[in-house]
Amino acid sequence: MGKVDRCAQFKKESQSARKRFVADQRQAAKEQAKADKEEAKVQEERLAQERAQARQAGSSKFQRAMQQGKANTTFASAAALVSEEVGSEGEDDDDAETEPAVPEYVSRNSESQPKKETAASRKKQQAERNKDDMTLLLEEERAARRQRIIWRLLRLLLVGFVIEAYREKPSQPAPKEGKPKKKGGKNSSESEAWSISSLREKANVFTGPVLMLIFTFFLGFLVIAGEDFDPEAVVSSEVNLYEVLGISSDADVLAVRKAYKNLALTWHPDKNPGCEACANRFAKIGEAYEILNNPEKKAAYDQRRAPDGSLDSVASVELTADDFEARVLRSNDVWFVEVYDPTEGMCKSFHPVWEDVAQKNQHVARFGRIDMTKHRRALRFLPQRVVLTPVVFRLARGHAPEMFQPQWNDEGRGSSQLMRWVQDLFPQVPTLETGASLKSFWKASEKPRLLLSGPIASATRGRAREFLQVQRVAHMWDEFVSIGMADSQLVQQTLGNEFVARGKASGKGRPEATWTIAAQIHIGEGDLGETKGATSVETLVQKLQELITRAIIDQAPHITMRNHQQLCGGQGVRTFCLFMVDASEGGSISSSMEELKASRVSFAQEVLELKSADEEATEEQFHIQPVRVMTSSSRMPWLPVAAGSSFRSMWAEVDHASMFVMELETRRVAAVKTPSLRELYQQIAYDDLRFKDLSEHVQLVRGLPDPEVSLQRELAHCLSTAPGALAAFVLVATAIAILPELSLPTIVAISVAILGLALGSWPMATRRLISFFWCTMSPSSFECRVGS
Repeated sequence: MGKVDRCAQFKKESQSARKRFVADQRQAAKEQAKADKEEAKVQEERLAQERAQARQAGSSKFQRAMQQGKANTTFASAAALVSEEVGSEGEDDDDAETEPAVPEYVSRNSESQPKKETAASRKKQQAERNKDDMTLLLEEERAARRQRIIWRLLRLLLVGFVIEAYREKPSQPAPKEGKPKKKGGKNSSESEAWSISSLREKANVFTGPVLMLIFTFFLGFLVIAGEDFDPEAVVSSEVNLYEVLGISSDADVLAVRKAYKNLALTWHPDKNPGCEACANRFAKIGEAYEILNNPEKKAAYDQRRAPDGSLDSVASVELTADDFEARVLRSNDVWFVEVYDPTEGMCKSFHPVWEDVAQKNQHVARFGRIDMTKHRRALRFLPQRVVLTPVVFRLARGHAPEMFQPQWNDEGRGSSQLMRWVQDLFPQVPTLETGASLKSFWKASEKPRLLLSGPIASATRGRAREFLQVQRVAHMWDEFVSIGMADSQLVQQTLGNEFVARGKASGKGRPEATWTIAAQIHIGEGDLGETKGATSVETLVQKLQELITRAIIDQAPHITMRNHQQLCGGQGVRTFCLFMVDASEGGSISSSMEELKASRVSFAQEVLELKSADEEATEEQFHIQPVRVMTSSSRMPWLPVAAGSSFRSMWAEVDHASMFVMELETRRVAAVKTPSLRELYQQIAYDDLRFKDLSEHVQLVRGLPDPEVSLQRELAHCLSTAPGALAAFVLVATAIAILPELSLPTIVAISVAILGLALGSWPMATRRLISFFWCTMSPSSFECRVGS
């Protein structure tokens, strides 16, 4: 026996009740009109009877007078009779003007009978009866609607089918034995099962469950889409030896030995007992030093090439859909990404050009490739649809993407074309060409300021490739430091001679072209802090990096998934990050920064005293970078967002301390239990602060705040949890069960209310909405440039 649609049955019963009610109302109106006509007819007959009785009474009086002899003559008797009739008729006329003549028996019974109903009173009573009937009908309709909603919801949750099957099972009649089946009964039942009405009922029954099945698949798709982004997938498959030692690819042997000495002292296993990650890091440092300290091995490493005829790249990395967003889109480096097809001849011809340019510029930019035959899903992250290959994209934070299509009209200039395109489209340092712009830059108080002055013409023309290192440093740190560049003469005329360092005289008697860095590290001060001179671009990069480190260490910036490697990863020096949880702007964070600075100065003085007492004494170099992290998100785009869900697991490792120290490279944490930070450097140096390794299940990077996360990934992450998926399933089932019973204006009103509730309860959605209008008014802000 087929399933019975209880909702449709209730709906039919409600419609039948409505039709019966309308028919009863019409029949009652007809009967009332007929009764009114009969009552009027009875009243007319009664009035005629009363008049007849009155005439009969007058004639009887005349007869009695004649019999008694009261009339002397015929004319006198007639006159008396006429006068009596006239008098009686006049009295009747007077009474008729006031009220109709009522017989004596009627007047006697009038007190016991109710008063006659008027037409208005009858209409009023009829309206009240109709109102009561409509109220009853509405109540019946509400009950039927409520029942339909309940049954529809139960069906969506698959409970209704079980209840219906349980109810219908005992009601199935048993087949009668001995009774032959009718001929053609099977065909008739099949035709009935496939009739339009039956199909409509089946569609009404199974539409809801089918929709819920589709929604379930949609939940699975969101979860899978959210798993594409893996922030932990930023580890390169091949180790860059220069990055291991923290030096540039053009560093000489002396720089290699100096970097190795400092790092070996820092990461030696004897200095870090019980730290397995420190021993691994020390082994990598030794391997890098063994190759880069030997000129022949270093040259072989720098000149490494893929086998002839192969499209394997040595100077670039292969990008996939799993790591593209983590490597490229969340990086502060400048990326050049090639899309190629290994089966095409043009890609094979372009490969040597790509390798040459990537090899020469790998110290200032990152190079990656996408094999579109294997990793087609990674193409969805690119700004444009790829039609022809090979094609190269430049992707840099805060800058619009650029595309390069090789021109094969002159094969000999292929490498020069790509090289010039890479240099021209590298993010530039802002150049201040007027005195007004120079003064405005120096008096700004949002961030620390570094002003570069020197031979700008040579930096932008002949020595552009060397100056790319300066541009890279300025681009990577513009979130925390404002860096500008101006001509030396303009700086002297506008700000004064103290802003330009004096160069040494060369052998020919002319002053060398030198660079000067004028620094104002403390925010809000307009005076000159200090100046540093540099005689070459390489020295300029080193001095610039030192000043940036000093400027950042006196701040407590908000750590994010994008900048955590810059702040906590270390730039050739061992770095510990001091996490301040829910530390807002105010006196508490200012006092903590002053205490940390006092600890740093005191520890530096102790190291100097130790070296002066014992020249062979050595002490490892490290610095502590304070950072802030919030546990709740702000709805304003210029304020920080909350840390990820994995941060709770990391925070639990230190017993939810308000401040804790973490070493990113070794994944070790330690809670700061002292109320003051005046001895924090000493506690780390003398192993008074007890570190412990994070558990393997703790996803360190995923737990960091991510203001650039999309709403789709946020929703997918929420629905990937069991409570979120269950809540979404019940909410959608309730909506599908209720919406068919509502009118269109009601549905629109409810949708607007739900949207407002979502914006109020989902800070990230409100943040995106406000950010749309805010970035329209201030597109130059860092948050808007990053999100563009």
